[in-house]
Amino acid sequence: MLSRFFIPKWVRYHNRPQPNPKRLYHNIEGYFPLELKDIIEGLQQFKTENPVVSIVIPAYNEEHDLLKTLSSLAALKPKYPTELIVANNNSTDGTQAILDICGVKSVFEKRQGISYARQAGLEAAKGTYILSADADSIYPNDWGNRFIEVLINHPEVACIYGRYSFIPHNGSALTRIGLALHELLAEFAFNLRPKHLECVNVMGFNFAYRKADALDIGGFKHNLNRAVTQRSEDGWMALELSKLGAVKLVHTKNRVWTSDRRLMNDGSLWAAFTNRIRRYLKNMFSQPQTEISR
Repeated sequence: MLSRFFIPKWVRYHNRPQPNPKRLYHNIEGYFPLELKDIIEGLQQFKTENPVVSIVIPAYNEEHDLLKTLSSLAALKPKYPTELIVANNNSTDGTQAILDICGVKSVFEKRQGISYARQAGLEAAKGTYILSADADSIYPNDWGNRFIEVLINHPEVACIYGRYSFIPHNGSALTRIGLALHELLAEFAFNLRPKHLECVNVMGFNFAYRKADALDIGGFKHNLNRAVTQRSEDGWMALELSKLGAVKLVHTKNRVWTSDRRLMNDGSLWAAFTNRIRRYLKNMFSQPQTEISR
């Protein structure tokens, strides 16, 4: 339990400052810092023509975090042939430069919005199973293996997901303690929800499903009005998948560490904390169509 209040060493390693992609892009070809060479070499494992698994990441102006995510994925130890696809959603910064330098397969999606980017990645994927990730998250080296094992061995499961923790943007240990308390509150609320509402707990940066199932239900929902639906593209996908089979949580070895900017959209950690308390209390036992997914 106490370990939840501190950032693990392996997360700190991937979260270290990364080379500036704009400077690197103009360097002599092949001349990169040693740590970037390690990332490029590690990402070669995703060069496969017949993947069983596709890791799909949407990206919009992610030059400050993308290399950290790629660093963690380069250290991944997948048990199944895996490809990596990043859907670039009109980035105007060094996002595409990073992808090109690192040799990452990318698709360009000109329709603005994360649902369009996720859909573009889904359609480009060759794998039977989709691992959904984000460009500002850091993944453990065995991430996804248990997800895929469950989907392979349990056809009654349509969607599988894991827990997450937040990385403080200011690096403060005190802020991390506050974030840990927020996470514990969220998980407590999640555990109180009835089983048929488990789809509400799914986050887009840490879940998996079968490509065929996602296409059968029409893919990601676009132009969702959150004031009406109270969910975004990942929550809606999980809701629709729950109509095909069970939604299952994997407790171990799949905790992802992600940027706290999702919380900072509320203005402060305290505002995020109190807003979520109100939403959890209001929506804990509501029907899936109106349940909040954040």
